[in-house]
Amino acid sequence: KGTGSIWINKNAADPDNRIVILQGSRKGVDVTMESPQANSYRAVSFFTGKELWRMNVKHTKSYSRDVDASALLIGDTAYIGLENGTFVSFDPGISATKDDSVFRPRVFSQEQLYNDVDAAKHGGNLVTESSPARIGDHVYITAGSGHVYGYDLKTDSIDWDFYIGSDMDGTPVVTSDNCILVAVEKQYINGRGGIFKLDPEKPAADCVDWYFPTGDFSFSSWEGGVIGSPAVNDAYNDGSMEHLAAFTGIDGMLNVVQYDRINHDSLATGPDGKTKYPVPVVRYQKHIGSSISTPIFTKDKLIAAGYSGVNLFSYDAAGIFTHLDFHGGIFEASPVADHGKIYIASRDGFLYCFGDTTHGAGKPDADVVATVKEKPAVKNIKVAAPKNSGNGKYALIAGVFRQKENAQRFRQQWSERGFIAEIIPNGDLYYVSIADASTLEDITKVASDVQLKFSADCWIKDFE
Repeated sequence: KGTGSIWINKNAADPDNRIVILQGSRKGVDVTMESPQANSYRAVSFFTGKELWRMNVKHTKSYSRDVDASALLIGDTAYIGLENGTFVSFDPGISATKDDSVFRPRVFSQEQLYNDVDAAKHGGNLVTESSPARIGDHVYITAGSGHVYGYDLKTDSIDWDFYIGSDMDGTPVVTSDNCILVAVEKQYINGRGGIFKLDPEKPAADCVDWYFPTGDFSFSSWEGGVIGSPAVNDAYNDGSMEHLAAFTGIDGMLNVVQYDRINHDSLATGPDGKTKYPVPVVRYQKHIGSSISTPIFTKDKLIAAGYSGVNLFSYDAAGIFTHLDFHGGIFEASPVADHGKIYIASRDGFLYCFGDTTHGAGKPDADVVATVKEKPAVKNIKVAAPKNSGNGKYALIAGVFRQKENAQRFRQQWSERGFIAEIIPNGDLYYVSIADASTLEDITKVASDVQLKFSADCWIKDFE
């Protein structure tokens, strides 16, 4: 379900188990919330593919027993937040004992990431989906209960708690000035979601450096805010560039800010709808469509993905951004860059690799702004006349099914919206197409309009 962690076990008795993958998953179709076991976190040998141990994610007041997070490895100890609302430190090596004929990791400590008041406000939505991040002798984690917690590695206990109140899914990101950037969803709060910059060296009551609110916008089950994590350019900044952070909200706006500079002419209202905070200096904004993906910086490039596709930008030391390229599709995952290539998984079931291409130098975009802009109302968006001639090179796919009956029901739903929806068999799958076009530009326009009007998870597929 989430991204695995790689652990190098220098003390492994078996050389085949020297490199270990720690991987989370859903709880399993045959596991209920009351089942005695939900083995949704496991260790697998990198060399053999064999399971080494499995962790039982116990039933709590949370409505989930999945594991979405990635473990943080410090020496021979792993730290992870589970979707049952528990923060666990454990030995990632094979335990000396077995439980029900299965190896279990040895747990050092467990911390509950919610209290009774949180359970009353959020119900069972006490899910921790973020990964922990380290600054010095502390580990920080955002919890679905609405808290940002600081865990002291020396005492193995939580000693810092900044309360926001909203659900939070993004992982806290450490900046070069030893602060953390925290993504806030629009849920359980009166104000807007967005991004906090917090200084955890200060008491929680005084730790806010700035807050950047994003626009409210209904998409799928979300109402706004930032679901993914922000990205920073620190790893590639030798001091010649500005200290930048990039993030995309559910409102579809890609924002790039200078995380170490404050706009002294403006204040923003926080998630509680009352408290005023400073805002950072905005360097660039561009609407790329709703996204829960985390963008990434790599050298002088920025890659940002979402439900409309993948965007490639360049930027320079002056903070001027240029939109270089776009590939349509539906992407929830975050991209990875390595040796000039971009890797990203798509909702269409494929892993994509984008390599070096020859394109023009591009033109700098004119939408560099200095203030946060509200996204315009979209209820009057007119969708381009839907068609499905079957002759177009590009098809707009609204869903993929293994059972033809389910595809037929889904096609009927789109037909009732006025689309000439068609079912396209493809191997053992059935694609539901709601439009086609001969050019990528035309189908991308339709996809964008459909997304804005219907909040639909559609993507573009080339069947040629």
